[in-house]
Amino acid sequence: MLKVNQDDYAYSASRVRAREIKLLDGNRFERMLEATSAQEAYKALTEAEYGFGGDSVSGFHSFEVLLSQEMKKTFSLLYEIAPQIEVVKAFQRRYDYFNIKVLLKAELQNIQPPSILIDTGTFEKDEMVRIIRERDYEQLTPIMREAILNIYDVFSRMHDPQAIDLLLDKASFKQFTTDLLNTNNDFLHGIAKITVDITNIKMFIRAQAINKTEDFLRKILLEGGEIPIDLYIGGVDKPLDDLIAAFKDTRYKDVIKDGILLYQEKKNLSALEKLLDDFFMKFLQHAKLITIGVEPFIVHLFAKETEIRNVRIIMTGKINNLPVDLIRERLRLGYV
Repeated sequence: MLKVNQDDYAYSASRVRAREIKLLDGNRFERMLEATSAQEAYKALTEAEYGFGGDSVSGFHSFEVLLSQEMKKTFSLLYEIAPQIEVVKAFQRRYDYFNIKVLLKAELQNIQPPSILIDTGTFEKDEMVRIIRERDYEQLTPIMREAILNIYDVFSRMHDPQAIDLLLDKASFKQFTTDLLNTNNDFLHGIAKITVDITNIKMFIRAQAINKTEDFLRKILLEGGEIPIDLYIGGVDKPLDDLIAAFKDTRYKDVIKDGILLYQEKKNLSALEKLLDDFFMKFLQHAKLITIGVEPFIVHLFAKETEIRNVRIIMTGKINNLPVDLIRERLRLGYV
């Protein structure tokens, strides 16, 4: 078990607190929303010193490169100030799983890997290309190795690319929760449990919307949350209103009730998913009251990830000329 000593994070916490003034606030996002063009919205990012600066990105059509640079810059900071690198890697491995998924899909379908690999995992993207190409899994975690071997086996029998998504997404969450629960820190345990619960709620609603079976649910639901899996299994053939009643004694009761009512009204899952994401951010915002410890250190990473997600929503909306109100309602609650 990784022992997290709160006092060891005094310097790290002070450094990320100082960086909070660099996070994009509501005024900056509003400026991007009200911009008359994608180019003008993109200008707000360059003025905020996003990415590596200079001529590293050619223009607003390449904004994803800028976002990738900003995320890599964030991890570089955390590596620099972290008293325990393994704490950072627990969050960084999610990006490794994304690259593994992209590479395995390309290999098993005999196509060239698309240019969407990211350089924010624990392995550089070129190194991950080599690992998958040469099947040299020694440096990977046991959960990664098991998932990859399982994918080769399942795909050889089913030839279904969706199986790759299913198996690797589940392995990624298993890796994340295992890493966090393998610490002695209640805050990290809380992140693991809420992540599992929110993910299971989203997957349950999606599965029920397309009439998936109980057997399918058992394959996709994650272990390790506060809400027992049997609660979902028992509700697969029942009205969604029953789920509201089932969650009445949990911390998710209000977000489930509001989210399901919105879903029933709009027949769209995005509003429920946004409410769940905002619920998670409200949990993280409690760290604002903590001055010394791992909490401010880790919350800075989530704050940056949410910020980048909101930038992506705005830039994509601007490029596609979506109405401002439609873009605004998709934005997630930020940390600042």
